[in-house]
Amino acid sequence: MFNCLKNNTPCVPQWWIRIVLNNARTLLVLSLIITGVLLFFTVKNFSINTDLTQMISNDLPFRRVVQRYHAQFPNLVGSIAVVIEGDNPANVREARNLLADRLQRENTLFSSVYAPGKGTFWDKNGLLYLSEKELEQQGDTLSEMQPFLALLSQDFSLSGLFSVLAKIADSPDINLTDNPRIFRLFKELNRVITKVEQGKTTTMSWQELMLGDAKLSRHRQFILLQPLLDYRAINPAKKAVIFIRQMEKKLHLDKKYGVHVSITGKPVINYEDLRSVRRDITTASIVSFILVGIILYLGLGSARLVFAGLTTLLAGLAWTIAFAILVVGRLNMISVTFVVLFIGLGIDYGIQICLRYEELLARGCPHRDAVGRAVQNTGNTLLLCAISTAIGFYAFVPTAYVGASELGLISGTGMLFILLASITVLPAIMLLLPEKKNFRLRLSFGAAISQLLVRYPRPIVAFAAIAALCSLALLPKVRFDANPFHMSDQRSEPIQTAMHLFEDTHTPPWTISILTDTRSEADRLARRLKQLPEVRTALTIDDFVPRHQDDKLAQIEDMALMLPPAPKLKKSMDTKERRQVEKTLADFSHAVEKLQQNSAMNKDEAATISQLSATLKNFRKLLAEPGKDTLLPNQLRRALLPGLARLFSRMQTLMEAEPVDLDTLPGDLVSRYISADGKYRIQVFPKKDLRDITNLERFVVAVTTIAPNATDQPVTVLMAGKIIVSAFRTASLLAFIIIALFLRLVMHTWKEVMLVLAPLLLAICYTMALAVLLKIPFNFANIIIVPLLLGIGVDSGIHVVQRVKELSGINTHILETSTARAVLFSSLTTIMSFGTLSFMHHAGTAGMGKLLTLSVALMIVCTLIVLPAYLELRITGKGRHQG
Repeated sequence: MFNCLKNNTPCVPQWWIRIVLNNARTLLVLSLIITGVLLFFTVKNFSINTDLTQMISNDLPFRRVVQRYHAQFPNLVGSIAVVIEGDNPANVREARNLLADRLQRENTLFSSVYAPGKGTFWDKNGLLYLSEKELEQQGDTLSEMQPFLALLSQDFSLSGLFSVLAKIADSPDINLTDNPRIFRLFKELNRVITKVEQGKTTTMSWQELMLGDAKLSRHRQFILLQPLLDYRAINPAKKAVIFIRQMEKKLHLDKKYGVHVSITGKPVINYEDLRSVRRDITTASIVSFILVGIILYLGLGSARLVFAGLTTLLAGLAWTIAFAILVVGRLNMISVTFVVLFIGLGIDYGIQICLRYEELLARGCPHRDAVGRAVQNTGNTLLLCAISTAIGFYAFVPTAYVGASELGLISGTGMLFILLASITVLPAIMLLLPEKKNFRLRLSFGAAISQLLVRYPRPIVAFAAIAALCSLALLPKVRFDANPFHMSDQRSEPIQTAMHLFEDTHTPPWTISILTDTRSEADRLARRLKQLPEVRTALTIDDFVPRHQDDKLAQIEDMALMLPPAPKLKKSMDTKERRQVEKTLADFSHAVEKLQQNSAMNKDEAATISQLSATLKNFRKLLAEPGKDTLLPNQLRRALLPGLARLFSRMQTLMEAEPVDLDTLPGDLVSRYISADGKYRIQVFPKKDLRDITNLERFVVAVTTIAPNATDQPVTVLMAGKIIVSAFRTASLLAFIIIALFLRLVMHTWKEVMLVLAPLLLAICYTMALAVLLKIPFNFANIIIVPLLLGIGVDSGIHVVQRVKELSGINTHILETSTARAVLFSSLTTIMSFGTLSFMHHAGTAGMGKLLTLSVALMIVCTLIVLPAYLELRITGKGRHQG
């Protein structure tokens, strides 16, 4: 083979061509049967693995640490986080409890359901987890509200509430500035009554009023689920995600409690990614196929040849997909893109054969002979291209980046399959299709451009050289974005939820975990970690045993003395009570009108009291309307009293706090910090937003300096990024060296090899520079373009250099040949194919499509403009030298 390539003797033997042409029908029937069987196998076994962490080799040291951590704490692996948010913290808590209880019963979908802060333990001992200062503030708040609560507990009804409010507003010595709780009560009351007037569902935020800004007053609650993933299904998390959504709707959490429920976590992100990729890759493949067909028709000018080329392409694609499923097992988020890459690259072989066939027909060659000679004349170049492109892809295989390794194996083998299809299936179809009559050759596309290259080769080469130098200067600024969240659809709910959580340093999606053998070692290491400026806090199981419990329990006992008994709420209002509500509401309205005359109020207080007065007047008017005298009081009662009754009950329970030690902590909490084998976990929280790569690197470096066995998402993301960058440097260098050595084996001099590789290297430099200028970072997906281009770009260089050698002594410019036309249209099909990826919702794949489109466009310029200009300059120089 090497001798044939080096001596330019046909690599596709005459006997092969005779067999193909003499048995065309039999060959096509056999190919159709084989392809059908392979398609059936593919449909039955097709699956995609969306887990990005599985795209890194498990043999790496940091991956082994991760595996040990997962073995000790399997309940922390692949969790789904349900985030419940709302304006009313009590409602958020109630909605959380209701949803968690429902999910808890679904043991066929979830192995564990953990709601932080939910349960009898937290209901009783929640106050112990406040600091002494915060607990003192709670006592002061309760003391301030105690008269209001005591009076209301004597008559816990809507009329009783308005009666108490009227007394407060009518108090001669009331000062809203000195009583901020009362002011906030009036302000919140105005909001609630306004909503009721508008017919909207709302509730009073009594928890905020009674518990102030303490840690118990949260507007966000979590449920952490451990899904039982069905790996036999194409989308393992589908059932779990759909069930959560169904329960949210069935429980009417948004209408009843005014909360928003969102879900995130690796299984959910993978679920959305898979849905997005499966939908988009199908669309992209169809659009890519159509665009390739259009470009083919424009280039070939024959619907028959377009049909032959696309049919051959589909056969090669079917063979390659079957190979991928058979050998690799399942595709991943990177290797799945080989479908679009195959379409863009594989059609090049058909274009070269079809255009050479047209060229031969134009010279008067008979149809059958033209088919055979087209295959034979292009066979050497196509073999060179297939091997060099396969080398570029196979350079991925030995790297630690499993995702790209599988892509390299599949795509490299795919190039060999499409070569086989192009010298068997394609000529058989071409032979059986009727010959086109009145054929007119469409060869030249660049007569005008070729004249420019003849006249101005030096400025073109000089400009290319200057651009290359500028590009080299920008190479150090190329950056890698290791954040896997940036690979997903940024508009999807799981990603937006995760990004929202990053903004709160108390609830970051990413924390570092460290395992120790003893409790004392964990405590000692946590104290050291807390001293780091990059660390907000480091938690061990001992941090959940409250400190200064004796003093806090004493404070809670004092608070219990101020708290009146929990009142009972009647189920409904009768006519008598509604009349009483109208009376006490009128009293409250008059008291508020009188309060407006208080000159001691500041501007904000005066505005709030004025709004409340107007709202109360309007509400009383509405009560006079037919039917609303019953409807509005009931709606207002539901908005004001049930939440207050629940808060009374909750505060009574909080007064029952007991001493806490390790043995009394809830089991679901303990299992997150002490493993079944007795390993102790330290959870380290970052001080800054880890979406910033600088913050991420500083946080990981600081923690791993003290604890080298630290693991979890921040460590995995940073280390994976470094491994991938290193892997691609290796792959690029390996591909370049092997391709260069292979070309040297089949070419006479190193000069010829460099002529093939020079446009490729220029295009890579230009691509890197534009990535910097356009602020496009490299990531897990688009970083593959460098070694990929080493395989793709060398094809065009081979076609041009080989054809220039054939034209030696002939007065025809390379741009006026079918080869240049084939290179152009082949590159355009590749651009169209890659371009469709740019519109995918999956950000990683879309970014890969954009950079690949850009790089192939630059490849066209370097191969069809810069390389011919340089060759023209050499020819001119030689002519002058000889003259």
